[in-house]
Formats: sequence, C-alpha cells, structure tokens
Amino acid sequence: MKIFANILCLLYTCFMLSCNRSISQTKQQQSNHFLYKTELDTSKGNYGMHIEVKQVLPDTNELIPMSIDDRDIIGRSKYVREEQIKLLGEYLTYRGDTNTSNKRYRFKAGSHMVSPEGIKGFTVEVEALYSFTRMLTQGLPPIKPALISRVTGEQLNTNPKVVSEVYDIYTRWYKENAKTDFKNIILPLTGSSYCWLGEDKGMELFLKKSF
Repeated sequence: MKIFANILCLLYTCFMLSCNRSISQTKQQQSNHFLYKTELDTSKGNYGMHIEVKQVLPDTNELIPMSIDDRDIIGRSKYVREEQIKLLGEYLTYRGDTNTSNKRYRFKAGSHMVSPEGIKGFTVEVEALYSFTRMLTQGLPPIKPALISRVTGEQLNTNPKVVSEVYDIYTRWYKENAKTDFKNIILPLTGSSYCWLGEDKGMELFLKKSF
C-alpha cells in the first residue's frame, strides 16, 4: 500500500508541475504583443491551430489570413526593427504546446500556401521554432519543419526531450545575439547535433547577415 501511495503522490506531483508549466506558458502568450494562437479548427482537412502575426494595417483584399507569409505580413504592417526583434522572442513562448499545428507556408516560388506534407509531429511548438528560423531568412529557404539528427537523419519532432533541448538552444541564441544587436547572425542550430530537414542545402544563401 505504501508503494502504491508513493506512486500516486509522484503522479500527482508530475501532474501539478505540468499544470503549472501550462498556466505559465498561457500567461506568457497572453502578454504577447505581436503573436497569437488561433482557435482550434476541427474540420477534416484543416484540423489544428497555429500561430498568427497580428496585422497593424486594416484588412484588405490583399491581406487574407493564411494567404501570405508571416514575413510579408510583418513588412506590410510596417513593424520596425525593434518590434521584429521582440516578435522573434515571442515565438519562444510556445514551448511545450503540443497541439497539432495546421500552419501553412509557401515552400516553392509561385505555389500556394500549403501545410507541410510527410512531417510527423508538426505541433505548435515545432511550428514556432520553424517560423522563428524562417524569420532569419529571406526568400524561400529549402528547409522543412522537421527537426532531424545530423548523424542519422532521423526525424525528431516527436521526441519531447530533443524538442526541449532545441528550445534551450534557441533561447540561448536569442539572449546571446541580443547582446550584439543581432548583427552577424548564424543559424541557431549551427554546431549542434540537430538541424532542420534540408538545412545543409545552400541554406547560407538565404540567411540574413543581420536581423
């Protein structure tokens, strides 16, 4: 009975820690000025939720939700550099959000915005890291939203330990680059055990020299 009671106590402690972490994340997201999460879409072809950039400009026929890249929305909304840096940091508040993401991106020139295909574990927290990375680039970088091992090529989106470690890497990258005003940036995962699928295929050509 004592062992059973200890197990119950441990499970309750884990549950409370998880709840507290979730509440903390929600508070962080509620304080965001530039990013917000959409409501759950339960339709068969578009199940999930995703992160949206708040538009400053009034809605027009050109600003249809999910029809243009977040970077375009930021540009058209005339966010200044300081605001863009804060917006970049807000992506990190979605750590631990394992809801399914239905975010769409443009992966090829002249193509429509589409959901990633063949990617397992595309959650909101992975979406946030991927969108963070695209913010550091121009044009249409060759990366897909799948974290992989540099050694084996194994896809790691469904590995919570790895995703958490990658968040630590991105958080350190953000803090360190803040000290140098985000000049002469490199990709956050450079030198780590992980990368994005397609990251080594001429990615440097798309990377901004400074943010």
